[in-house]
Amino acid sequence: MSRGDRVEPHPAHALGPRVGVKALILRDGAILMNRSDVDGHDVFDLPGGGQEYGETQAEALVRECAEEIGARVRVHGVACVWEFLTEIGGFRREQIPLSHQLNVGFWCGLEPGEEPRAEATTEMDAWQVGTSWLPVDQLDRFDVRPRAIADWLRADPSIRPVGLGPVEL
Repeated sequence: MSRGDRVEPHPAHALGPRVGVKALILRDGAILMNRSDVDGHDVFDLPGGGQEYGETQAEALVRECAEEIGARVRVHGVACVWEFLTEIGGFRREQIPLSHQLNVGFWCGLEPGEEPRAEATTEMDAWQVGTSWLPVDQLDRFDVRPRAIADWLRADPSIRPVGLGPVEL
């Protein structure tokens, strides 16, 4: 079986937390964020998504970034880890069955010659309307979700924890 083959998880795996991977792509003091329209309001979050069974975290992140930002990325290393444990989900905060997701944020760079798409395409999630470079020192002016990531990015790098624990959208 090659790495690209999809394998259905054993039922025991389906009961565990979902693993999400997120890209932290910095350039000139700004971070690349997905931009979504939530009831006429811009909401920003890190590019990335769910790791599929049989896929490495780096493979998942490369795939998710290609879909969401339209650019190839190079995955460097773990930046931080956080989790959601909630019955309220999504940007619209709708009621959902109990959800548990562990997210691993990775420092990433754009591959040479790659640039993210600014506007939405059919490959993006339905609510995503594009991408934006947000100045890290001004993240408090934007609706960044989860808020803990914006606060973490604005903190002094010498005291940033790797584990953020449970966070809220």
